[in-house]
Amino acid sequence: MKKNYLIILSFIAWACGKSSDLEIKNQGAQLSIEQDTVLIDPKNEILMAAVNMYVFDLNPDKNLLYSFDRKTNSLEILDLVHYKLLEQRKFAADGPDAVSSFPQRLISLGNDEIMIMGFEKSGIYTTEGEFLKEIALSPTMYKQPEEIKDFGFRNDIIFLNDSTVLTGIMSFQDIYPYLVKLHLNQKELSLIKFEPIKELEKFKIEVESPKIIYTGNFNLAKFGDKILISSNFFNDAYILNPENGEYTHHTFKSELTANAKTTGHKPLVSNRNEFSEEMKKLSQQIEFGRWLWDINEKLFYRLSYYKLPDQESEELANVYISVFDLELNMLDEKRIPGYQKVPGTYFVKDGAIWIHENIDDELAFVRLKISLSP
Repeated sequence: MKKNYLIILSFIAWACGKSSDLEIKNQGAQLSIEQDTVLIDPKNEILMAAVNMYVFDLNPDKNLLYSFDRKTNSLEILDLVHYKLLEQRKFAADGPDAVSSFPQRLISLGNDEIMIMGFEKSGIYTTEGEFLKEIALSPTMYKQPEEIKDFGFRNDIIFLNDSTVLTGIMSFQDIYPYLVKLHLNQKELSLIKFEPIKELEKFKIEVESPKIIYTGNFNLAKFGDKILISSNFFNDAYILNPENGEYTHHTFKSELTANAKTTGHKPLVSNRNEFSEEMKKLSQQIEFGRWLWDINEKLFYRLSYYKLPDQESEELANVYISVFDLELNMLDEKRIPGYQKVPGTYFVKDGAIWIHENIDDELAFVRLKISLSP
């Protein structure tokens, strides 16, 4: 078994921000990226997070990472300070403490408690596996509003407080211009009108039979008492006040990438093969990642990428980073040197973006340390 070590790639890439007539550019800003890779010591265990890390979250102090593995029904607890596995804890597959048969999302709530969201069951558990409380995340638990029909909730959810959740709406029939607040204790929901969701209509790809619909996504990121909403299709962002439903629209003009995907695909196809071909037309264009809020630096980071054409591996890409301040001024952007891979799972810790990496079936993270100077 390999020992825990730090792989230093030993370069710092500098980029000078260009002055322009765009208000979104911070004149004279200088962005530096220091890159290294850290390997997690599995302590003689088979670390499932090395293979995939889809259902995970960091604790509030960001010194622990909780990763839930669907196949083994176990919670892996990683120490991100000393780069090692602390423990693997088996959760119940049936009985009163059972988790969903297909967990979709994990949220760390602090005090050794986590929320696990699944298709047929969502609830709060201790990190020891004890079921504490059901979380009402099934539409059948709520009175059906007249404005929407045959809907589900997205797994991109945000806790506004201990008893209120903000999420989006899924439907196989329509793209509804709403977000939804779930009042968990009362099992009541309220709709927030959000017209920009209808912009996804132009990118919709639908298979007639079996029924499959792709509409891209709107991602949610909480900072303070506000919600930042973005899409993988657009170089735009919206700031939502979830209390009154008001939002502001922010546009940006990149000097390095396109500012939106373009259409030109067939919106209606007859089979899965055609669906894959039309999806490829969108996936080969710019892909905007979710925004990351760095609470310590008071900065937003966003990764975007172009897949490299004519490659045997679809995982190769040119990757770019954009940095924004609290007011959503774009401070700088640059292509990340020395990193040419579609960024999979990632998060922010200690002023760095940590990107999941599998090195010889061992769990590792590529870290991009972000620095800005005047």
